[in-house]
Amino acid sequence: MVALAEIKDLTFSYPEEEESALVINSLVIEEGDFMVLAGSSGSGKTTLLRHFKKELWPVGERTGALFYQNKPYQELSGVLSATEIGMVFQNPENQIVMDNVMSELAFSLENIGCPSQIIEKRIAELISFLGFQDLLEQPIHTLSGGQKQLVNLAAVLILQPKLLILDEPTAQLDPIATRDFLGLLKRIHEELGITIVMSEHRLDEVLPLATKLVIMGAGRIIENSEPVTVIKKLWKEADKQLFIPQIPRLFLEMSLTALPFSVLAGQRALPSLYQPSVLKVEGEKEQDNPFLVANSIHFQYEKNGRSILRALNFSISKGEWIGIVGKNGTGKSTFLMVLAGLLTPRKGKVTLQGQSLNKLTQQMRYEKIGYVSQNPAYHFAYDTVFDEFYQRSLQLHLENPERAANEMLARLTIQHIANRQPLDCSGGEQQLVSLGLALLSNPEILLLDEPTKGLDPIRKYYLGLLLQQLKEEGTTIVMTTHDMEFAATYGTRAALLFDGKIISEGLTQDFFSDNFFYTTAINRLVRKQLSRALSWEDVIPYVKS
Repeated sequence: MVALAEIKDLTFSYPEEEESALVINSLVIEEGDFMVLAGSSGSGKTTLLRHFKKELWPVGERTGALFYQNKPYQELSGVLSATEIGMVFQNPENQIVMDNVMSELAFSLENIGCPSQIIEKRIAELISFLGFQDLLEQPIHTLSGGQKQLVNLAAVLILQPKLLILDEPTAQLDPIATRDFLGLLKRIHEELGITIVMSEHRLDEVLPLATKLVIMGAGRIIENSEPVTVIKKLWKEADKQLFIPQIPRLFLEMSLTALPFSVLAGQRALPSLYQPSVLKVEGEKEQDNPFLVANSIHFQYEKNGRSILRALNFSISKGEWIGIVGKNGTGKSTFLMVLAGLLTPRKGKVTLQGQSLNKLTQQMRYEKIGYVSQNPAYHFAYDTVFDEFYQRSLQLHLENPERAANEMLARLTIQHIANRQPLDCSGGEQQLVSLGLALLSNPEILLLDEPTKGLDPIRKYYLGLLLQQLKEEGTTIVMTTHDMEFAATYGTRAALLFDGKIISEGLTQDFFSDNFFYTTAINRLVRKQLSRALSWEDVIPYVKS
């Protein structure tokens, strides 16, 4: 194969950082590759991806050489770099510049001086290929997160790139939108022959598409090979096993030679399992004296605008942990902000321990309710992570703010970023910082909007243990999430929010085993034999020796 892009002896350090962010001896991207980057949060994945697009090179000290089609990156013209190397970011909002879809698609071509007839032809051809003609005239602000990400991808593809770089593009997408997006990437790769390099924490869906899997750690490449080879190597290292997706992990735990990555391949290789002698079906938990109640909530952002929440009813008892799932744009984030008292419903009422939320002072709400937005940047106001914790401790009148800040850094194992500007941290690290700010008040209820977004499997595991401990200590947790495995592993209940109201809820095992789409990969794999299994741990007791 021909090398499309290549790195030789690259080192890179951010300003005022002692440790190098990247130390890459060699990395070759061949034409036709679908390369997936994985690794811990802060391991350098985003920094590495930005080096493949010279306009996005981070500021800092750099040595070594980078080549695109055997030509040094520094010598690439602006037009060639813009047209042949495209990039899609994690947050759909960060890339869109125009008001409607048609203008967004035309914008890139206008910038490189394409005549109007060429622009019309390319838009027509691309929209026919992608199949979203109905979105073409729509205003951007009316689109869901998944639709916005498709528009971002289309705006890059219209330039007909040879190399497509994606930085966790599905991090903010619901499971169905994620499959749609990855399905489109599969078509782009196979039918158009575009080379793809993509970072991703959730490997379950993307691994079947990958031709190469690269594992990073501390700015270095630890593994770089075919996915099957890398997964087998990770299996031999106990501290790396959490990176293995659920389906191949199950087959490795069963000591089988087959190593499937998809549900279909897994079902074909799955042996017969013992059937449970008694199918345990638990009833709904009765909610005596619910802790937090939302009664007939109606909300819309504009007076004559679309209703976001409609006659929504919800209650949770003290010490419960409920995961709320649903499609992008159904109102999950809005609902959490209403529960936090940050938005006032047009109709209906929220009560906390029987007291109306709007009668609590702002200080009381800050102390009782910990709210974490899916956009961590909303929480940041100071120059360093330490300052964020220190100043928050001062606002809460904690006895020793400096000690409180240091203890929170240690609790979240992020001491290494104490002196870093919060916005310079990785997405996963920002998530942890925003969570720490909420935990400083020792809140009675935690409202978490996509808390696992940007977290690597190891940090996600320890976050689950931390939140589980808080729950056992009496903290009530309401979490919106696209991460079915996380919600199924740790939550006590789950609910589906659709069209502005909760239409289904139940105990975790009942809820997910009854769903067809909003469930775990393992449940889809084994549901014909073990309908209530949600994780590989649930399956192992029924494996025949």
